[in-house]
Amino acid sequence: MSFSFNDFYEANRRIIIWLILISLLWTLSDFFGLIFITFVLAFIATPLVRMGQSRLKMPYRLSLILVYIFFLIVVVSFFRYVTPNVIGEANRFLNNFDEVQLKLIELERDIGSKYPGIERSLHGYMRSMLDEQALQAIDTELNAFKKSIYLASDVDPEHMLEEELTEATHEKIRKYYDKEAELLMNFLASKQLDKVGEHFPKLINQLYTGIGTVLLALLFSFLILFDNIRLGGLMKSLHDSRLRDFYQETAQPVIRFAYVVGRAIQAQAMIACVNTFLTLIGLMILGIPSVAFLSLIVFVCSFIPVLGVFISTTPMVLVALNTGGLMLALAVVLMITIIHIIEAYGLNPLIYGKHLKLNPVLVLIILLVAYHTTGMWGMVLGVPVAYYFIHDVFGVPLWDERRLGPKV
Repeated sequence: MSFSFNDFYEANRRIIIWLILISLLWTLSDFFGLIFITFVLAFIATPLVRMGQSRLKMPYRLSLILVYIFFLIVVVSFFRYVTPNVIGEANRFLNNFDEVQLKLIELERDIGSKYPGIERSLHGYMRSMLDEQALQAIDTELNAFKKSIYLASDVDPEHMLEEELTEATHEKIRKYYDKEAELLMNFLASKQLDKVGEHFPKLINQLYTGIGTVLLALLFSFLILFDNIRLGGLMKSLHDSRLRDFYQETAQPVIRFAYVVGRAIQAQAMIACVNTFLTLIGLMILGIPSVAFLSLIVFVCSFIPVLGVFISTTPMVLVALNTGGLMLALAVVLMITIIHIIEAYGLNPLIYGKHLKLNPVLVLIILLVAYHTTGMWGMVLGVPVAYYFIHDVFGVPLWDERRLGPKV
């Protein structure tokens, strides 16, 4: 029996078509960011344009142009004002670094006087973060300092609590510990500054890449919506072309998946609003200045999974360090940690569950698995992809339908 390609294609048409689609998506993986942001902007712009049509009685294209002018103003304003402010706070922190370092040493000294065991553990942890060359340099300077304060070489600072040591010896050991803390902090700061200097060009490059991606997404989504009727007709014309099998097999699932992703975006917008509100309350309680500016950063960055937390936290910590010192910065970090625990284990499952009608526990499991397997894109698309496969592919009933039971 001879092999027939037509018979093979007819028997495996669905599998072949979906393999081709997956291969195309994999080929375009480098453009996922651009494609996703374009879709998000188009999804957000559509109801705003309709609002301009219905309430303000404007023509479709005029309403669309006004919406995208607003988008452009928001994007340009964000990068125009946010970036200089963050750089300014960073420069202020660097200029006040000596003062911050003195406050850290004073804090470490207070902790050491109350809890000597913690001080040694803290010094040991800082030592573990340095390489052998730095540790040798620190020990060399400590030995020289030990001689300069006439601390006997046979006196072990580890035994400073022993009663047979004189008060003068205790004071010398205290100076020894302060010098050790100062050296450790200096070397750690130098190490971190070197890392910042090493990665700074990459961060600048990523910033400009991100700006370019957002502007391109604005342009593409505007052109798609501006000429959506003709583009829709062009897509429908595939039904009568040689690609009709591909169109018939993939059109409805792709549209359905796009709808699910849109619902996920709505859920993320609600989470961003609640997250921003909680952060605003926390900043006001802590007395942090520039509350409106910092809250705007939090709202925008709430749409960036995982990395958004670090991006929005950086300016808040810098402002807190420059305003109230280390303790206020630690309070800000604690506040952000609590808010994001609430977001991760409370808001995400409940709001995603309500919008996509998934069990909140299942949503939490999906988010954890997606993050650890595929990183940022897993956090973005993990829930809608899981929803699509659970309900549209496998036909599992929706969560609220199962709770209410079958309809009579």
